[in-house]
Amino acid sequence: MLELKLKKYDDETLKKIHDLELMILKDFIKICDEHNLTYYMYAGSLLGTIRHNGFIPWDDDLDVIMFREDYERFKKIFLSSTNDKYELLTNETEKEYFYLFSKFMLKGTKFEEEWISQLNFRIGINIDIFVLDDLADNKYKRFYQLKKAFLYNRLLLVSKIKLNDLSFVSKLVSHSLYHILNFCKITPHKLNNRCLKFLRKYSNNNSQQVFDISATAEEYPQIFNRNDFKEVKKVQFEDIQVNVPKNYDGILKSLYGDYMELPPKEKRYNHPIDYIDFGKY
Repeated sequence: MLELKLKKYDDETLKKIHDLELMILKDFIKICDEHNLTYYMYAGSLLGTIRHNGFIPWDDDLDVIMFREDYERFKKIFLSSTNDKYELLTNETEKEYFYLFSKFMLKGTKFEEEWISQLNFRIGINIDIFVLDDLADNKYKRFYQLKKAFLYNRLLLVSKIKLNDLSFVSKLVSHSLYHILNFCKITPHKLNNRCLKFLRKYSNNNSQQVFDISATAEEYPQIFNRNDFKEVKKVQFEDIQVNVPKNYDGILKSLYGDYMELPPKEKRYNHPIDYIDFGKY
């Protein structure tokens, strides 16, 4: 995994980030509403919606999540149109991109971490779009599915990034895999296609559980009950109403435990963004 070197922003910079991300979210929601697509606030953004009715005051990103069917429709609709304001960063639009979630990005801006220097594409101010996939009901198939999902996440990451902030052994393994994958010309694009093919084997829109394949901070991806997302609830986020899953309480407890309790001040930090350019904004 990439080691997060957390930091604080000055108040003016953080407010500017929040203002632009809120603008991006509003435009994203407009597309979803126009095409009858369902999204939900997710992860830290779901926490911010419920606990703060907006951004977590020290956070610097926005996360939404969609079921695979809605996400694929959103992607098709957006990529088949012309848009002078936004671009969608996926492994389809950028073959070096190594995440299994997408970024809905504001053109003419930059919002980049240190590792971006190893790649040939840029990242702008954005919201992250995560995806819910069906999880096999059979416990043996589910075990295999989760293990393989974890493997794909790790291989995608090390296929393009040399991870340096690791222990000696982990760094040795990571760099060895990087060189092996590149020597064999196994690119993120090839890995992503294989991963999607693997996911489609379990796609039935009727499984009891769903999961976010990209959330593999621990041994397994994040798993949810499908019924958690069965109904949508509208909640205030800054100056707009946004979608949250009806069972947001259960989801947030599974992600954060006692989520209404604020972390101590020394833990109120942000992502390791090294370069920000607001462009014309």
